[in-house]
Amino acid sequence: MNLRFLDLIQGCIWLFACVLILFLLIVSYPNPINVNATVDLSWPNCQDLPNLTFSNAVIGINGGLDFHSNPCAANEAAQVLKYSLYVNSGNPGYPKIREIGKYPLICGRYSGIFALKCYSFNYGYEAAQYSIHQASLDGLHARFWWIDVETINSWTVNKNANRADIEGMIYALHGLLFPVGVGIYTAPNLWHELVGNWQLGLPLWLGTGSQKLNGVANYCRTKSVTGGPVYMAQYSINNIDFDVVCRLPLTINKVFNFNSSKK
Repeated sequence: MNLRFLDLIQGCIWLFACVLILFLLIVSYPNPINVNATVDLSWPNCQDLPNLTFSNAVIGINGGLDFHSNPCAANEAAQVLKYSLYVNSGNPGYPKIREIGKYPLICGRYSGIFALKCYSFNYGYEAAQYSIHQASLDGLHARFWWIDVETINSWTVNKNANRADIEGMIYALHGLLFPVGVGIYTAPNLWHELVGNWQLGLPLWLGTGSQKLNGVANYCRTKSVTGGPVYMAQYSINNIDFDVVCRLPLTINKVFNFNSSKK
């Protein structure tokens, strides 16, 4: 009996050791790419994107700056079943906004802050129009567009001028692509620094800064800095950005359209 009992204890120890080793291998192994997740693809992914087909994606039209194109947007869209699009924003101020922002408002009649806001609006409009044209050249047509608002791009110190720039982009997207949905990608600290406490009521794609999936879904219940619902919360794994989609399946149907090139 004693020998059998010792054999049983020894067997349990070996089994526990095997289970522990297997657990450590699993948690230490690099996270595999989840093709069923929503992925964000743009110019940084041109060289290192795995040859996989993703279910949902947000495709960047610009090359990190407004009035710059993403050279592989069409190739990235070919790897997804459903997608929406996002565009970069920015407001470099004078003299560039005066040189570029000639339409749709007539700004020469204004001076001071009114002229700054007018040219900012026009600059945003022209930037969105450029992105719409680039998307069309790539054969990309989406029912939902996101405006990427981040401090990494050029902005004025005047929050009202920055708001006018974003309003110009929204006006262009709604006017040139009707009907289309528009939302904002940002993080609370970035938004407040650039536009203050501006509640424009648009859906939010929230940049969380998280490097793991665990806990990201909780951001779906946070207060939105844009005043609209939180549609997605972003996180990064292995230098690739992914999103938790909130309010399923309603958001999926609103934001992502089927890729017509996929059969």
